[in-house]
Amino acid sequence: MPIDMNRVVVDEIFHDFIITVNLDHDMDSLTEDAYVLKYNYPSQSISNIGGWQSPVFGPQCSTEILNTIPQSISNLQKDCWELCNSITTGKFQKKLRKDHSGWWVNINEKHHYNAIHHHGRTDLIAVAFIKTPPNSGKMIVARNDGSTYSQLYDDFQYSVPSEAGKLYILPGHVWHYVAESFSDEDRISVSFNYYISV
Repeated sequence: MPIDMNRVVVDEIFHDFIITVNLDHDMDSLTEDAYVLKYNYPSQSISNIGGWQSPVFGPQCSTEILNTIPQSISNLQKDCWELCNSITTGKFQKKLRKDHSGWWVNINEKHHYNAIHHHGRTDLIAVAFIKTPPNSGKMIVARNDGSTYSQLYDDFQYSVPSEAGKLYILPGHVWHYVAESFSDEDRISVSFNYYISV
């Protein structure tokens, strides 16, 4: 018996998203200020393989520490929080917590990368690419569920364009990594963790 396809209903379920936003910030100032932080703080080992990651900054930091943050980076952080709060308010009717967030700077040199990871309980993450020379590696988003073992789907990874001057926003549970850089110039980004108010 032939099936009438007009009687078939397909519901898309459990989908994720990535939002891209053009930044109106001075990338040269942000680059200079990223190096100021690198000079002032030792590298943390979170997801970086080689390269440098700043400590996580946020409301939990003392005023004394927050006052040492260069103005361009402080402005970027404030603007990204406002933007992401607008997105969660508009798309999900939920607000972000102002008292619980974090951000840090990443500087990767040649052959450095960020290992695959997710941000655990974080509701929303964002990455602002500040400097992305050619061949410096892209951010890759990867599926990590049962569909990766089936033949139904072909694509299990999404290559984020990773362009300087752009902010990419996605759910915190999504697995991602940044590929190895083959550039002689540094790749610079700022990462953000945001949490929904309950």
